[in-house]
Amino acid sequence: MSFNKFLTLLFIINIYSGFSQTENIATLPLPEHLQNDTEWEFQEEFSDDFNYTFQPQNKKTNFGDGKWYNFYQSRWDGPGTTYWKYNHVSVDGNDLIIKASRWKGKHEEAPKAYAFNKMNKPKGGVSAGCITSNKQVIYPIFIEAKSSVANIVLASDVWLLSPDATQEIDIMECYGGRGYGNSYFAKYIHVSHHSFIRRPFTDYQPKDSGSWYYKKGVKSWGEYCWNKGDRKYVRTGVYWKSPVHFEYYIDGDLVRVLYDKAVATKVNGKWRYEYPTMNNGKLSSYNGKHDLVFFSKTNTYSFEELKKASNKSSVSIIDPYKYQGGKGYTKPLNIIINLESQDWHVEAGRTPSTRDLNNPEKNTMKVDWFRVFKPKE
Repeated sequence: MSFNKFLTLLFIINIYSGFSQTENIATLPLPEHLQNDTEWEFQEEFSDDFNYTFQPQNKKTNFGDGKWYNFYQSRWDGPGTTYWKYNHVSVDGNDLIIKASRWKGKHEEAPKAYAFNKMNKPKGGVSAGCITSNKQVIYPIFIEAKSSVANIVLASDVWLLSPDATQEIDIMECYGGRGYGNSYFAKYIHVSHHSFIRRPFTDYQPKDSGSWYYKKGVKSWGEYCWNKGDRKYVRTGVYWKSPVHFEYYIDGDLVRVLYDKAVATKVNGKWRYEYPTMNNGKLSSYNGKHDLVFFSKTNTYSFEELKKASNKSSVSIIDPYKYQGGKGYTKPLNIIINLESQDWHVEAGRTPSTRDLNNPEKNTMKVDWFRVFKPKE
């Protein structure tokens, strides 16, 4: 066999074995549920395979052919004890790299803290990376990311937010490592949304157990993705179909659908349909979770069944208090990917040690690719 023939054979073997092949994010199959009745158009202007390099910068900088910049959408620098920093973002030729480290106080990296000494924890601050898209997306649109969660007690996030911070869709919110009292939350991927009023600050999000996705055998998404140093990835996506219709996907599987006044959630392989109710102007709750009314159960997902549950209800699952004027989600949204140290975790003592923050095997979230599609008109 000639050397050239050997190289050709080796190339073919590598392709079919999955090695050395870069996924084409435009042609990689969409989740099966989305292939039924809709033709899709790849949105190059929002999508990124991160197959280039971007070195950490100490100033706000565009990268990825101008698709992203290395900070949050405003000058606010993060929740809880988070301090988003420009130089905690990079691209290594294969992945977007979002890292975390111990906040350095008066010796901190740029930008200077928006609020110094957050939560009165001068030694507990966390510097972290955050990126925001330079353009906004609007429904109907399918968005999917292939991410490797940081193996640390921080939230690894892929989300959408309106510039006025009143409408938010969380594609992935995952709390990584299971140390420091975080073993319960580390088992789940949170798929949710928020409807906000900024002044006075008011926040609604669904708080039923179905918003927490559990995969059998995963004790910690951080450990699952870290995989003893051989990183694994999880695909998370949302189809923002209309102002009142969100579909959530994990590893290509449809797992949860919110439509108008009801929700369908895949639980143990079956689909459960429920809807919210109110008492005296407040959502019915039990033990801190929204107490949804059971409507029905099916073996496979049925939008017709979800519509029946919605018709039975009088309370929106999307925006029950009408913070968005009863119109649902209609605003263009920025794409945001970041690590963060959220206040409710810090208050409960769930915060990473300096040792973990200094460990590059644990302190990094990676994103292999990010892609966006719109249905053909």
